[in-house]
Amino acid sequence: MSEMNEMSKLNLRSKIFDAPGYSRDVQLAPEELAVLRAAITEQWLSVIGQSHPELVAQFREIGIENYHRLAHLLKHESMWPKETRCLPKSRCNQIKVLPFLKTLKEELGDFAISDVFYGNTHEAGREEIYWRLVRPDAATDVGTLHADKWFHDVMGMDEQAFPPGAVTVKIWIPIFSQPGKNGLMIVPNSHKKEWRYRAVAGAGGMKPLIDEDITAIGAELMLTEPGNMLLFNEGIVHGGAVNLGDQTRVSVEITMVFAGKEHAA
Repeated sequence: MSEMNEMSKLNLRSKIFDAPGYSRDVQLAPEELAVLRAAITEQWLSVIGQSHPELVAQFREIGIENYHRLAHLLKHESMWPKETRCLPKSRCNQIKVLPFLKTLKEELGDFAISDVFYGNTHEAGREEIYWRLVRPDAATDVGTLHADKWFHDVMGMDEQAFPPGAVTVKIWIPIFSQPGKNGLMIVPNSHKKEWRYRAVAGAGGMKPLIDEDITAIGAELMLTEPGNMLLFNEGIVHGGAVNLGDQTRVSVEITMVFAGKEHAA
């Protein structure tokens, strides 16, 4: 591992596992961003077409970044559970060979992509790459501040989805975004502190709810252009920002799973 660190160009391991607990140093190439946009758009239109085939042409014409303009024609709240937003295996296979993942392996070491996991459903062997829609001024489209480790704990993922002693790192990629108006909030160095939270029942199963004054914990909106990914460890407190822009924010999430604890700070 020491040899790999000496060869590291971006110093991702230190930034993610030591301080500040995250990095925004990796940028998708335009052709990589195009692959992700095409995959998401295809699935987005497919899901719409299953319920409203007569509307597909209208949605295709405005584009996913303008989804909010026609969202009132759909039952948005029930139409987009996580299972409809996990990319199919064929698209995941396309994404897995993109250069940015090779860069991450060179920087961080070998990893697996986590299985599909939502509610009480664990699709063992199916890799999870999923996307989100956040409409302008829609507070219900973003969740509360949390750490991924809290989800792993309350959903029992450490026992079911990850090998013993595994450590995870999230890849969060803005696909359509407006820096300064929407994106992800992060609390720097929050992985070094113990936080109070409790488990509550949600639409997709048990979820963690923070038991802290969220106005006083120092969450910062990350300024990320489309394709400028955020990488952060499972203990970092983060959450989506309410969209103050005039476009729908679209993002992708991938969880890297590292076997063993050699990555822990």
